[in-house]
Amino acid sequence: MRRLVVALAVVVAVSLVCVPVASAQSKWIRGSVVSLGPDTVTVKVLGKDMTFKVTKDTQLIARGAGRAQEEAEQAGLPGVKLAGFVKPGDGVEVHFQEAAGVMTATYIHSGLAVGEGSAKTESTGGSAHGTVTAVTGNSITVKDGARDWVFTIDSKTRVVGQGLGTLNAKFKAEGKAPTIPDLVGVKDTVYVYYQEGPNPKATEIRVSRRALK
Repeated sequence: MRRLVVALAVVVAVSLVCVPVASAQSKWIRGSVVSLGPDTVTVKVLGKDMTFKVTKDTQLIARGAGRAQEEAEQAGLPGVKLAGFVKPGDGVEVHFQEAAGVMTATYIHSGLAVGEGSAKTESTGGSAHGTVTAVTGNSITVKDGARDWVFTIDSKTRVVGQGLGTLNAKFKAEGKAPTIPDLVGVKDTVYVYYQEGPNPKATEIRVSRRALK
């Protein structure tokens, strides 16, 4: 297994091998790991095995990987290994792009509850990951690389993330219902799961890192 380069947060960012990826829509699946190769990971989703290419730009979200990366750097090593944090049978979420018949993982979130979940690989769904640049009562704007995404939001849009349970409890104790701008702020790092259309609608917003206030 190639070594990884990890960036710190509540998350970690991984690097493996280098394979150019054409610009493509991001998609995502949740499932259980079947096997790991030198530069691939195979995940079972709804009874089907899906194999994803892992590159130097693939990011890994895994508990403990940040500390492992620090220790590797202190020892003069290139980074941690994917196999140290992702094993057969683990529940994972994989965000990926598909080009020329190759599915390339952009993010791998390990440590999820084991289960096949549901595949979101049709053209009707996708995901974006980036920094919030604006949020209102009915929309959120996210900068994902060179692209600025504007997603519509409504009362059915789900918001999850570290610390949000406490915040929701605070509003409930005050007899109030929090709005999305109460839960997500500018400069927060988020994953947005959306339904496609002329005005893509966010079905779930996952806050992976909150901006310092």
